[in-house]
Amino acid sequence: MPLAHIHVPKSPRGWRDAVVDIAIIGVGVLIALGLEQMTQRLEWRHKAGVAKAAMSRELLWDNGPQIYQRAAMHACLVDKIDAIRGAVEASKSRKQISDLIAGYHVDFVTFDSLALYAANSADVAPHMKPDELNIFLDAYSAIPSMDRVNAAESADLARLRALKRSGGALSGYEQSEVLAAVEALRNDEEEMWNAAKTALPAIARLDGRIDPTRTAQFMATARAAYGDCVKDLPPGWSG
Repeated sequence: MPLAHIHVPKSPRGWRDAVVDIAIIGVGVLIALGLEQMTQRLEWRHKAGVAKAAMSRELLWDNGPQIYQRAAMHACLVDKIDAIRGAVEASKSRKQISDLIAGYHVDFVTFDSLALYAANSADVAPHMKPDELNIFLDAYSAIPSMDRVNAAESADLARLRALKRSGGALSGYEQSEVLAAVEALRNDEEEMWNAAKTALPAIARLDGRIDPTRTAQFMATARAAYGDCVKDLPPGWSG
C-alpha cells in the first residue's frame, strides 16, 4: 500500500518579513496621501489663479476706469456745485440756475465686488499669498462705499433737476430745495473723492494696468460735459 503524501506545514515567517510588509504598506499609504495633497494643492492653485484673474479684470477693466474718471472730474464737480449755490444765493434768474443745473453731469454706473464675493464663497483667500491677498483687499475696500454713494447721488441729482424751468424768480421754498439738493451732492462727491483716493492707488499696485480703452471712453464723456476742466491724473497719483 503506497504511503500517503504528507503536507509539511510551512514555518511561520519571521518578524523581519512582517516589518518589511508593514513598511511597504506604510510607504504606500504615505505616497497616496502625498499624491492626494499634491492634487489638492494643484486644485487650490488653479482656483486661486482663476479668482485672481477675475478680481484683476473687475478692478482693472470695470471699476478702475470709472474711479479714474471720478477722480479726474472732482474739481469740475465742486466748481459746478459752487456755481449753482452762488447763483441761488445771488438770486439769479430761473433760466441761469436751470442752465447750471443742466450742466451738472455724472455717469451712473455700478462699482462691483462680485469677483471678490465669489472668491470668498469658494474659500480661496486662505490659499493665496498674504501680501497678494492684501493688495486685492485694499483695492476693494472702498468699492462698496462708492457703489452705495453713486446710487444715492442719482436720487440727489434727480431732486436737483426737479426744479421747474419756467416761471419767474425762484421762491424761497424752491431756493431751499435747490440748496438742499446741492449740499447733498456736495457730500456725495466728497465721499466719492475720498474713496477714489483710497481705491485708485491700491488698484495701481495690481499686476497689470487700468484698461486704457475704457479709461479713454470715460474721460471723453467727462470732457464732453466739462471741457478742459478735466485733466489726466499724473503718474503715481495718490490724491
